[in-house]
Amino acid sequence: TARTARPVLDANSLYGMDELPVAASAPQEAIDSKASSTVENTGQEWVQFSTYLRRNTYLRLKQAEYWEPGFVVRQQIEKVVSELLDKLENANRSLPDEEYQKLLQKNKKLKS
Repeated sequence: TARTARPVLDANSLYGMDELPVAASAPQEAIDSKASSTVENTGQEWVQFSTYLRRNTYLRLKQAEYWEPGFVVRQQIEKVVSELLDKLENANRSLPDEEYQKLLQKNKKLKS
């Protein structure tokens, strides 16, 4: 059987394309420090996070990623999880300082 050609994704849907744009004329060191401090201050940098999905859900994600132009799994998961957390009152409640400090010591993802 003939295989259907894979759709071409536009540049906006590629990984890393959602990062801050950088001017070509500025020195690289200044660019790196400015971009990283801006991203870190807003909490918008990507951190790797893994969890479990049912096999069928994983397959459907991969199918959508293959067939849907512009579908980026991590962006879709971020959107859905954020919408869920927006509905939970305690998701936006700060941790007690002692608990937050323990989390910072154990979890490199939260260190800047």
